[in-house]
Amino acid sequence: MKSRQEFKILLTGSIEHSYAHLIHFLEDQDFLITRAASGSQALELLQTDRFNILFSPLDLADMSGKELMVFAKTQQTDLEIFFLVNADEICEVVDMMMAGGFACLPPNFNSKWLEETLNKASAKTLQRRKLRKRHQEIRKHKGIQFIGQTPAIVKLKSDITEVAQIESNVLITGETGTGKELVASTIHALSKRSSKRFLPINCSALTEDLMLNELFGHEKEAFTGASKFRTGLFESANGGCLLLDEIGELPMVMQAKLLRVLQEKQIIRVGGTKQIDIDVRILAATNRDLQEEVQNKNFRQDLFYRLNVVSIEIPPLRWRRDDIPLLIHHFLSKYQVEGQELRSISPEAMEILVAYDYPGNVRELENIIERSLAMCRDEEIRPFHLPAELGNSTTAMFIPPLDASLFPEQTLAEHERKYILSALNRFAGNKTRTAKLLGIDRVSLWRKLKRYQEQGFDVSHTLVK
Repeated sequence: MKSRQEFKILLTGSIEHSYAHLIHFLEDQDFLITRAASGSQALELLQTDRFNILFSPLDLADMSGKELMVFAKTQQTDLEIFFLVNADEICEVVDMMMAGGFACLPPNFNSKWLEETLNKASAKTLQRRKLRKRHQEIRKHKGIQFIGQTPAIVKLKSDITEVAQIESNVLITGETGTGKELVASTIHALSKRSSKRFLPINCSALTEDLMLNELFGHEKEAFTGASKFRTGLFESANGGCLLLDEIGELPMVMQAKLLRVLQEKQIIRVGGTKQIDIDVRILAATNRDLQEEVQNKNFRQDLFYRLNVVSIEIPPLRWRRDDIPLLIHHFLSKYQVEGQELRSISPEAMEILVAYDYPGNVRELENIIERSLAMCRDEEIRPFHLPAELGNSTTAMFIPPLDASLFPEQTLAEHERKYILSALNRFAGNKTRTAKLLGIDRVSLWRKLKRYQEQGFDVSHTLVK
């Protein structure tokens, strides 16, 4: 981890009462700490200074924690977000993590776990910077860093190369998790605009008013709390590219405003009257069928034609199964723990992974490999390290994944015990089916259960079958 004095943390909201020990911990560790009383003040600080970590409650006085995260990551893509959650907010943890949060911190957090998690956040930031450097080298070497050799991925690479050389707007379509933002950023990196900014925004994450403010910016005193003018994304991306992710979720009112910008290539800040010229290439992405949305009167036809000058369709992972082993080995290398030997994957586990349909596509595969590595203490990943929902649908049953970051006091051994007992309960104590799911024999399963009994756990109801 970098020097504490180089690691800058932004604390947002009124957290003194519930999280006084967090402040003391960070001060004792000599982190550079900056305080922001509100989400708006945090965003102003992010415009003038760079931070590594932002701590925020789920709800602030002027915006939600999720909205703050969207705004903040637009301004500083390397920023990692730690959400502060109370006991009655635990049900929202999964949503926040899926939306892009790095960790959720309960009031009774473990200091050792927090230090380790901060180290991971720092490592992830460095990794992103390395990836960005690689990203900059893509244009230099005229290559595209997509993993795969199937005809579908070869065609995708060819389409990206061709589209990058023109100035037209692009509509990128594909299921959730296929890598629409990666395609968009690669188009930008290979284009003549690569020296300028590439800025993404998720159209489904913000209210209409916040979306208007984020895209167009605002003048000083345009509304309560606007103490100074703020540049919007259209101006910030001038000369570069703006990705409108989940464009199919854009409200009709915003669709009309976007259409006007595309037609006139000018914007007016919220609360202003001056027309400002812009030069931005629009890349739009969606997992919806926009032609169907047009027919259903949910999307403007004229806007669709403006965006769909050139289109790129990303194939789902199930259409290119031969690429799955290459992706698996890439993710094994990516999540390798420093100082440890690179883990392999057993043929049985590989067979399960290749056969799975991946409704969440490449993103889901990456999450599965990362989670499996966390559960694996052996030299190779075997079937019982994989989530149960990947198994044969006639025998496997879903066992909710256990995320160690949400339960920092628990060891991997405790996670394994809970996982095995959960599987056993799902199969009503049937050891043959449980052992098959876990990828071990009945004797090994019996020994584990016997060890749990010796450790004081009540497993008597499982030892007789």
